[in-house]
Amino acid sequence: MLGLLHYVDARFGWWDAHETALHKARSYADKALEFDSESAVAFTTSSLVLLLEGRFDEAAAHARKAVELAPGSADAASFASFVFASAGLPEKAIVYSERAMKLSPKYPGYYLGHLGHAYRLAGHFENAIAAFKAYEARNPGFGLVDLAIAYCQSGRPDLAEQTATRLLSRHPDFTIRRWASTQIRRDPTQLEVEEAALRSSGLPPGD
Repeated sequence: MLGLLHYVDARFGWWDAHETALHKARSYADKALEFDSESAVAFTTSSLVLLLEGRFDEAAAHARKAVELAPGSADAASFASFVFASAGLPEKAIVYSERAMKLSPKYPGYYLGHLGHAYRLAGHFENAIAAFKAYEARNPGFGLVDLAIAYCQSGRPDLAEQTATRLLSRHPDFTIRRWASTQIRRDPTQLEVEEAALRSSGLPPGD
């Protein structure tokens, strides 16, 4: 659990400097695996840390291992979806998200975020839009960045601009630069395309 907290800190910069938080996350993940090499939670944590470290193949392998160790865990499957999508395997990520939702029909809202993330990175924009709209309906203010990107990438700039306006009303301090610093993509050009979509939607770059 502490490893996950430090992963979140390293990704979003909430407490420590990035390198400090990442070191703590790696330390706790390694200790958890040493303590119990059959722990699905430890492998999930390690997969997320590996993702931040840019070790994409290892991250995917650890996420897959977590699901193998806990085939009935919806959380393991949902986090595996996020890892696989970010590691450049969005089609496989969709499978994991759908599995998570079947395992836990009363799933938390962020499962829809993981599903939408996978759909969008796979280029399935209509499905992504539906997932992010459902996410935002459950958790107002969440999913709007991805929704704006999906609208823009599917040729609906007017809806992208409307979504950007709603986003700024919820998060007036939002900048593309700050958002991009929290994103993980195996292919950096993919993030560049997303940033361009957000700029065209009227969101502030923050440069």
